[in-house]
Amino acid sequence: PRKNKVRLICLGICVLLSAHQITMAQSLEEQTVLAALALNIVRFTTWPKEAKINKTIELCVTGDNVVQQSFTSIDNKAVGDKTLHIINLSRLRNFEQCHGLYISQLNQNVLLQLLEEVKTKPLLTIGESAEFARQGGMLGLENEDGKINLYVNLTTAKAAHLDISARLLKLAKIVEE
Repeated sequence: PRKNKVRLICLGICVLLSAHQITMAQSLEEQTVLAALALNIVRFTTWPKEAKINKTIELCVTGDNVVQQSFTSIDNKAVGDKTLHIINLSRLRNFEQCHGLYISQLNQNVLLQLLEEVKTKPLLTIGESAEFARQGGMLGLENEDGKINLYVNLTTAKAAHLDISARLLKLAKIVEE
C-alpha cells in the first residue's frame, strides 16, 4: 500500500511536470511566431535619418526568458542591406541604442510611462495586444483563436517619423488612442 501511494505521488508529479512542459512549449512556439512577425514588421518599416541606422538595426526585447529565447531565432537576420541585432533588456532604460523595442508582459503603469517617454523618438514599439496600440504603442500583435492579428497606431508612428509600409498596413487594423 505504501509503495502504491509513493508511485501515485510520483505519477502525479510527472503528469504535472509534463503539462507544464507542454504549456512552456506552446508558449515558446507562440513567442517564436511573434518574433518572426516582429522581424517582418522591422523589414516593412523605414526610419528617419536621425535614427542613425548604419549596418545594424538594434531590436531591444523586454520580457521573460521564453520571450528572450524566442527572439534568438531572428538575431542576425538580414533586413534589406542591414542586419537585425537582438538586445535583451533587463532594465527599461538606455533606449538610445534601440531602433525598435518589443515589449512583453509589462506592468500597466510602467508601460504607459514608457510609451509617453518614447513617443516622439524614432523607436518602433511592438507589443502583444490590440490594447498596446490603443495606449500609444505603434504595433500590437494579438493571438485571437490561434490567429495573430496586427493592430497599428498610425498617429504614434507618424509622431516618431517612422514610415510603415502600405503592404503591411493592408494586413493590419488601424487603431486610435
